[in-house]
Amino acid sequence: MSLLVETIRIDNGKLLNIHFHNERMSRTLYYIYGIKIDADLEKTIEVPPEASKGICKCRVLYDDKSVTMEFIPYVIRQIRSLKIIHSDICYPYKYVFRDKINALFDLRGECDDILIVKYGKLTDSSYSNVILKDMEGNWKTPATYLLPGTRRASLLKSGLIEEADIPLSELSGYSELKLINAMIGIEDTEGIPVENIINGL
Repeated sequence: MSLLVETIRIDNGKLLNIHFHNERMSRTLYYIYGIKIDADLEKTIEVPPEASKGICKCRVLYDDKSVTMEFIPYVIRQIRSLKIIHSDICYPYKYVFRDKINALFDLRGECDDILIVKYGKLTDSSYSNVILKDMEGNWKTPATYLLPGTRRASLLKSGLIEEADIPLSELSGYSELKLINAMIGIEDTEGIPVENIINGL
């Protein structure tokens, strides 16, 4: 079985949204291995000096027997177009190896990334959850997500976004889409105009 991973954003030495990473790691260990623990990544992660300035990515690689960490400088990719890809893929846990998602990503053509549609409803991109701005200016996130992202959980709890059922047929009722994940917040990127989301059919 592939190792699991938690990807944590470090801002000038501070671990962001760590509570939500602890929750997901604990939940994952229980559902996959039957291990009941309260993960405490703040005690596990010692940020090295080279990761204490600017934005850095901490990858915690783990299974039921081991935990290792790596620290990588991070630059946000600018995504300006998405290709809609239909798939019945299931991806409820964050694994290191993502062969099925990578195979879907390879279908993007000239677009920067993909928007996965499952049973007619929006889910995620290849590496992030998504949020969409409706015509009243409110941000909605698909209730039919694939992976329960930590940034998504944080934004839902804060009330900055709301869950909604978003069929592909209603995409035109939104003005723009943003990608969010542990490393990318709402304010970190420009929105992708809905016109730049290309149907892959």
